[in-house]
Amino acid sequence: MFVIVISTTFANLSYKTLLEKLRNISKWFLPLLFITYLGGITLFTHSHVVNGVIIVHSHPFKGEHQHTEAQVETIFFLSSFVTSSLPTVLFVAPAFLILLCVLAVPGVERIKYVKGRCGISLRAPPAI
Repeated sequence: MFVIVISTTFANLSYKTLLEKLRNISKWFLPLLFITYLGGITLFTHSHVVNGVIIVHSHPFKGEHQHTEAQVETIFFLSSFVTSSLPTVLFVAPAFLILLCVLAVPGVERIKYVKGRCGISLRAPPAI
């Protein structure tokens, strides 16, 4: 049901209107996402001592808390994630280029100048 509503909504929009709508959403969503991520990694940093090993990570929490062994293992794997650069480039480059194309298309408004009929012109006469 949700997919049908979205597809019919976007089917009625022109390409220009769709780009404007996507640009407007991205203009607010991307900075908000960045601020949320930056706040999450800087404001909630804390450490735990597990089996004599200090684990430093960040996430929102209230008061004292502990992590289960599975959670500590997940934190370890996420903090030491290593990947080859080729798959990353193959995914990130097209996504970046698509985003750049969407955001770089200027919102152009064409204005046509219509000469008045009264014969008054602000242009100076040609110099001889």
